[in-house]
Amino acid sequence: MEKFSTWRDKGTGISPFIPTEIPTFGKKNTSVQTTISIISLLPIFLIKLPFLIFFTLTYSITGLNVLLKFIIQVLFGFNFDFSVDGVKRSQVAKLESYKPKVGNLIITNYATPLDGFIFKLFSGRDIVILVPDKSGDLYKYTPCQLWNFTFDSSIKGELVTELSKYKNSIVFLLVEGTSSNNKSILPFINLNPKYELDQFNIKSLIYKVSPNYFTMPIPYISKIKYLFELITNISKKQIKLKIYNYEKLDFGKIKHSYELNSLNSVKLNIDDKEKFVDYYFNYDVK
Repeated sequence: MEKFSTWRDKGTGISPFIPTEIPTFGKKNTSVQTTISIISLLPIFLIKLPFLIFFTLTYSITGLNVLLKFIIQVLFGFNFDFSVDGVKRSQVAKLESYKPKVGNLIITNYATPLDGFIFKLFSGRDIVILVPDKSGDLYKYTPCQLWNFTFDSSIKGELVTELSKYKNSIVFLLVEGTSSNNKSILPFINLNPKYELDQFNIKSLIYKVSPNYFTMPIPYISKIKYLFELITNISKKQIKLKIYNYEKLDFGKIKHSYELNSLNSVKLNIDDKEKFVDYYFNYDVK
C-alpha cells in the first residue's frame, strides 16, 4: 500500500478512497479463480434475477416501500440495526419516534450506490437527496440518480436554487459531496450561504455498511458486477444507522458525532479523490 501513501491522511493514517475489493471480482484473483467463482454462484444469480427484475420494475412504477424492503432485505440480504443517541434499544416505541420525519434535514455520510434506496426505506416515504459540488451548490438526486452518480460523478442532478420548497419533505444532505470507504468522514463542503438550513429540524445520521466491500469510494467495478455480488454474496450483511438530534445547526457537534462512532475526520477532500482516481486508473496500481 506504499504506492497509495500520498492519499493516506497524515493525521489518522486512513486512506478513505481505497476500495475493499469485492470477493468475486477482486484484482488479486486470477482469471481462473474469477471464472470458477462466477460459475459456482451462477445458480443463485439465476434464481434471484427474475425476482429482482419483477420487484424492481414494480417498485419503479408504484414506489411502494414494501417492494424496496423485499429487494434490500430479502434479495440482497441486508439486516438493519437502528439506534438513537441517548435512547436504550429496549425502548422500541421511543426509537421509532426518532426516525426521519417531514421537516427534518438529516446530515449523513455517503458510502455506497444503494444509499438513496436505504435512506428511503429507513424513512418509510419519499425523500429528497441533496449532494453539494465543490463550489457548495446543492444538487437534488433521486435514489436511482444517486446510484448512477456513485458510478459516474459527471452525472449531475437538478440544481437547487433554494431550500424552502423542501420544508415539507424529509431531506438527506450528503455533505461530504462524494462517497468514501466508510472508514472516516471527509471534510464537509462549505455550502453556498444562500441555503438556509436553520429552517429544518437538524439531525445527523451515522451510516455504516458491512461487509466493507459493498462501499464504493471509487467506481472500480461495473454496475453489473456490483449487482452480481449483491445478489449472490451470502455473507452476513448489516446496515447500521444511528441518529443524533440537535436543537440548532452546529457542524462542530455533527462532526463529533461521527468521531464518537469511529469515523474520524480526515483532511483529504474531493480534489484529492479526483487525483487518486486518475492515478488508480491510469497507472499500474491495481
